[in-house]
Order: sequence, then structure tokens, then C-alpha cells
Amino acid sequence: MMLLRVGSVALCIATVAGHGCITFPTSRNAVDAHEVSCDANTDGCSAKAVGDGCVNATHPGQPCKNGQASFWYSQGCFIGCPECDHLSGRRQTDLCKLGKKATLPQYARSVNLKAPRFSELDIYQHNPWSAPGSAPVADACGLAGGSPWDWNRAEAGNYVNTTHARHGQKGTTLPAIPTGIEWKIGGEAEVQWQVRNNHGGGYSYRLCPAESPLTEECFKKHQLDFVPEKAALLFPDGTHMMINGTYVGHDAATRNVTDPPGSMWARIPIAPTALGPVCIPGPHDDPNAPHSCAAKNNHAATGPYPGGPCGCSPCPQTPGSDCSRCDGCGEPAFPPFMHEGKPVQGVGPVIGMVDSVKVPANLAPGKYILGFRYDCEATAQVWSNCADITLVK
Repeated sequence: MMLLRVGSVALCIATVAGHGCITFPTSRNAVDAHEVSCDANTDGCSAKAVGDGCVNATHPGQPCKNGQASFWYSQGCFIGCPECDHLSGRRQTDLCKLGKKATLPQYARSVNLKAPRFSELDIYQHNPWSAPGSAPVADACGLAGGSPWDWNRAEAGNYVNTTHARHGQKGTTLPAIPTGIEWKIGGEAEVQWQVRNNHGGGYSYRLCPAESPLTEECFKKHQLDFVPEKAALLFPDGTHMMINGTYVGHDAATRNVTDPPGSMWARIPIAPTALGPVCIPGPHDDPNAPHSCAAKNNHAATGPYPGGPCGCSPCPQTPGSDCSRCDGCGEPAFPPFMHEGKPVQGVGPVIGMVDSVKVPANLAPGKYILGFRYDCEATAQVWSNCADITLVK
């Protein structure tokens, strides 16, 4: 592996569930960066001058500003469903019962790899990464706090209201944040993002003309391909390590795996660990029902799991249930990359991902919105950010 020094912008880091954000270019979702601080040690954000809970890639140890950019997401979003319910982040079910099947090939799965596809133990088969790009979203640029209702702050959706944005606000309503970033048409460009906690899955980058409505349909018309040989992991000291990433949608064999067909997606390169609370019952669960979280003798609620501490049990799929029974311990879900003799897994020691993307040669010059979409596999969640860039000849 090759270690290089990175000279770019500051990156965010904290530890709340599943959150991810663009860190370069600065996204519109960082609109409150000067008003809110997100602290990794307290697992949340507070309304004060920013300056802690982040790492500056250019000047390690110096303040950085990204606000609550990683709190913009959609929840209760299952493949094949027309809309998200904003509630069922871990219910692990075919919520709309339309029968959409997972399309992701085995080599690109990121969690519960030992479970045969479509078996009873394949509990994550309805979540977004199982068919990349096919799950609905509440908003193409994310929803502040992951739900439209301020009372609903599940999945650590504790968005701190500020003068710039409020819980439940759509990211597409955020004002432009000029970044000064110019991408050359037909060339390559660098993007960086940060995962705050790791629920597996993968991601893609897209473009939409700034003057167009910022919808999923618009972004899907301008999906960006990766430059795989330039993928890297970014560390706190400002260095990054080149890696061999895992991609789908870019070749004939996987063209129909992704939505839209032929769009290129990357599996998150950091191996997930400790995926959540294992099993929490819904408000009306029957303790005598199969796989019930409410059963007092349900070993899955405390472990060990069948087949060992990192095995899997079927989920109850009942309203309000919270299930992450697979890969729930500290073991990595897939063989991790090694950095200085230590595995890169969970959320540490890595700080971020560095990607190079191809800028389509057939686009007209002008202002565009860069869209980032992160489809989770262990939860029914999609993280979204949007950033202002300019395409030039």
C-alpha cells in the first residue's frame, strides 16, 4: 500500500449511527458549520462555535468546520418501495410487500456474508444496498435528522435546530454554498467523504444542473464513474493509503444490478463491526411469536448467536422492532485493509474516503450540484449530501 500526503479540506468525524457526509467539496448540508459543533466524545452536536470533533486533513490538530452535514438522510427506505416511512430504520422487512428482490452480487455484499441470499437468515436483503439506487429517498439532498417530525429522532437523528436549518428540512431547500471548485469537462476530479458509523453498504456520486429541480430523477441522469486505481483511505495525519476498491454496475455482468442500469457504485471499503442493538421489540410484540424480540428466553437479544457470537437469527419484522442480529460483534464483516499493522474496520483508525471520478465529456459548462448518495446495507437508510461545483471546458 502506498502512503501519500493529502492537501485538501477539513473532514468531520464522530460516532453516531450510520451517518456519512461529503467533506470535499464542502456541501450545502454544512450550512450551519459556524453555528454548530459536532463532538465525537459526546456522540452528538451542540449549538456553539464549531472547532472540535473534527480533524483537519491539511493541518492536523487544527479546527475544522463541517457542522451537521452527516445528519441529512432518509429512513425506512426499502428496495422496491415507492416511498420511505421515516420510521423503520432497522425493521428488516419488505415494508411495501411488492416483492423487489436483491440484485447485489455476493462479492459486493458488506455484512452478513455467510447467510445464503434469500434465506431466512438473509435479514438485510430488503435494505438499500441490496439493490443499489433502487430504494426511495425522502429528499435527494437528505432530510435533516432523517424524519419530517421533530419528535422522531430515532437512529441518532438528533439534528440541532439553528438559524440556518431545522429538523425535518429538505436538503434541496438549502441555499448554495459557493465552493470555488471547478471540474474540467472530460477530465477527472477528487471527492472525499466521511462515514461516522458503519452500517455497511455503498455509495455513488451524481450531478444535476444547478438550474434544474434537484430530484433523484435529475441526479440519475448524470451518474459519475469512479477511477478505481485512485481510490484511497484518508488518515488523521493527512496521509492516505491507496486501496483496491469493490465496484458494481460498471461492467456487462453487473450493469442491471444498479439503478439506473449501468451506474457505477462503490462498496464502502471499511469493514463494518458491531452493527447495533441486536434485537429490540416493538410496542406490541408477542413474546410467543416466532423470532420475537420480546421473548424472555430469546437468546438473540443478548447472545451468543447461533453459530457463534457473530452469527445470525431471523428477525421478527414487526412494527417498531429494531433488529441488527448479524455481524453484531467486534469482528469485521469482511477482511479489512491493514494500516500500520492494524485493521481498518468500524470507524477507526480511518478518517475518510478519497475518490476520483470521471467528468462526462458531453456535459455543458456551467453550475452543477454534486450529489452524494450512501445506501446502507444493515439499515434501511440512505445518506445524502449536495455540493456546488462548476464545470469548465
